[in-house]
Amino acid sequence: MKSNKNNTFSYLNDKKTNELDKLLKIMSHLRDPDKGCPWDIKQTFESIAPYTIEEAYEVSQSIQDKDYDELMDELGDLLLQVVFLSQIAKEKKLFKFNDVVKSINKKLIRRHPHIFEKNTNIKSPNDVKNQWDKIKEQENKNKSKKKNTNTLGKITKNLPSILKSQKIQEEVSKDGFDFKNVNDCILKLQEEIQEFKEALKTNDKQKCLDEGGDILFASINILRKAGINSQEALEFANNKFTRRYNYSEILAQKENKNFSEVSLEKKHKYWLKSKKIKL
Repeated sequence: MKSNKNNTFSYLNDKKTNELDKLLKIMSHLRDPDKGCPWDIKQTFESIAPYTIEEAYEVSQSIQDKDYDELMDELGDLLLQVVFLSQIAKEKKLFKFNDVVKSINKKLIRRHPHIFEKNTNIKSPNDVKNQWDKIKEQENKNKSKKKNTNTLGKITKNLPSILKSQKIQEEVSKDGFDFKNVNDCILKLQEEIQEFKEALKTNDKQKCLDEGGDILFASINILRKAGINSQEALEFANNKFTRRYNYSEILAQKENKNFSEVSLEKKHKYWLKSKKIKL
């Protein structure tokens, strides 16, 4: 006779049970107050949230690396976060995983009327995006009426700072609060740089932080106005710098030198060589 434990987990080897249902049952067992995992039982919405953000970044990294085996694995980790949070919500009688799926299904149908309602006026990807934004904006307005929030109140507070700046700039632009062109944005950046220089003379750290933040905000706004994603641009710059720095270290090693110990002038020469080969 099989033990009760084996009977409890018999679904794991049941070919008729689809993999998503198995995952939901596994999470339910892990969170079982009596027979579950002590670590999983202890977790809360708040404790899981940082892992969710981390897993999203790891998905992004695997895409950038074009490592699709890793992408499959990381997508599983990200899905786990959705299932984990849904299980906690179920225990609190807030909602279930199926409610999450139902909600996104309704949203996709609602925001694609050109597909599900046969709206033939939509012909290009740009048309689709504009329609999506209008529908989303109306949905947010309806939410704002219920919550009595302002234009920027709907922006998620915990977004990474670069993305948050982009969102703020995009939202106020919809209300007509925007520069006319990229050149005007550049002039604003030059103005902010001058104010930062003046702040440096005061040795006031808070003033420098304030003006330094304005420089970053203005820089992001230039890229937004030019149709460039600031996060992608900065990540590209980070990767380019890393490649060139790594190659500069290799050049020093080829001369039996330690890059950290050579003069700044020599470092600069290595750096220029790395730039010439367009790393």
